[in-house]
Amino acid sequence: MSRRPFSAGHPEGHRDGHPHPHPLVTSDGPGFRADDLVQAAMDWHFGPDTGSRFWLEKARTFSFDPRKDITTLADLALLPDVTDEIRTVPVGDLVPKGLAGAGPMRVFETGGTTGRPRRIVDFHEFRRQAGWWSSFLDREQVPQGGNWLLIAPTGPHAVGHVLRELTSLRSAVPLHIDLDPRWVKELMRTGRNKEAQHYIEHLVSQTMDLLTTQTVDVMFCTPPLLEVLAQSPRAVELINRSVHTILWSGASMDRDTRDILRHDVFPRVKLRGAYGNTITGVSPEYVPTAADAPADGSYDDGSAVFVPCYTGFLMEIVDPAAGRGAVPYGARGRVLAHTLTRETLLPNNLERDLATRVAPVPGHPADAVADVAPYAEAEGEIIEGVY
Repeated sequence: MSRRPFSAGHPEGHRDGHPHPHPLVTSDGPGFRADDLVQAAMDWHFGPDTGSRFWLEKARTFSFDPRKDITTLADLALLPDVTDEIRTVPVGDLVPKGLAGAGPMRVFETGGTTGRPRRIVDFHEFRRQAGWWSSFLDREQVPQGGNWLLIAPTGPHAVGHVLRELTSLRSAVPLHIDLDPRWVKELMRTGRNKEAQHYIEHLVSQTMDLLTTQTVDVMFCTPPLLEVLAQSPRAVELINRSVHTILWSGASMDRDTRDILRHDVFPRVKLRGAYGNTITGVSPEYVPTAADAPADGSYDDGSAVFVPCYTGFLMEIVDPAAGRGAVPYGARGRVLAHTLTRETLLPNNLERDLATRVAPVPGHPADAVADVAPYAEAEGEIIEGVY
C-alpha cells in the first residue's frame, strides 16, 4: 500500500520563540483518512531519527516491522497496550528524537483514577486541543471574552493547561480554583469520607465567593461539584443570572442528571460536556444546529455526543468479549482509544468507560461516542471522586 506524505517537524508557529511541529497529518474534513494517520504515526515513532527511546527499544522485541506491517487502523492491534507500563518509564525515554529543540516540554499526568498516575510528554498538543475545543464553542456562538470560572486541576494535569490556553484563545479572563483530584480520591479510598466532604465544601466556598463578587460568563466544573452547587438555591440563582455556558468534564454524567440540570436547574444556561483525559485528549460535545441537524432528529435524541480530535486521537467502541471487534453503530461497548500524536504513541488503550458508537457527525469524518459511563467490570479499583 502506498503511503501518503506527511510533514515531519516543520514549524507550525513560533509562539514562545520556538517552532511548533505540525500534527502528523494535516488533512481534516472529507480529506481525512484514519489509515493515513496510522501510517504517519508508525513512520514517525519507529523512525530511527525521530522515534523515542521507549518505542525504538520496544520495536526490537517485535517479530514485525511497524513501518511496513502496520498500515491500517485494524493493524494497530499488532502493537501492545503500554498505558500501564508508562506509569514507571523515565520521562526522558518518552521524548521523540524528532522533537529535539521543539520548545519547552511539559510532563502531564493522569488523575490516578485507576492507580499510580500515567505520564506523557507534551510540547504543543495541549494548545491544539484547546483550539479544537474552541472551534466547537464557536459553532455554538459561545461569546468571546468575559470571565471564566475554572474549577479544575492544575499542576501536572493536562486539563488545567488546556483550559488556560482556551481562555487565552478566546480573550477571556481565567478565574481559577485549584482542584486536587488525587487528594479527594485518596480520602475516599481510605474511607475518610468526612474529610472528603470538607474538601468539597472548601471548593464550593471558593466558588460561591467568585460567583458573588465577580461576573462569571463561562464556568468549567466537574459533574459531582455541579450537582452539589445545584442543591444550593443561592448558587443556582447566581449561575442562572450571569453564566452563559457551563462546561463540564472530568467525571461521567448520566442522561437523567444531565436533563435535570439543563432543563430544570439551569434552564437559562448552555450545558456542554467534554469527554477525555490526559491520554485521550479533549472530545467536545457536539450539539446539532438548525443548519446541520437531520430532519429525522437522529443527532438530537438527548444523547451527549462527543467528537475526538481525530487528527491525533481515534476512538473505537468494541466488545472485549468478542476479540475487541467493533460494535455496530448505535450499540454500546468499551472505549478503545488510540493516541497518535507527534508527541505520543499509545495505541490499544482499553478505557474504563462504556459508550455508544456514533456515526460521523456532519463535518467530521471519524466516529463519535455518546453517553459515556464507567465500565462496571473494569480491572482494578476505580475511584472517580470529584474529577
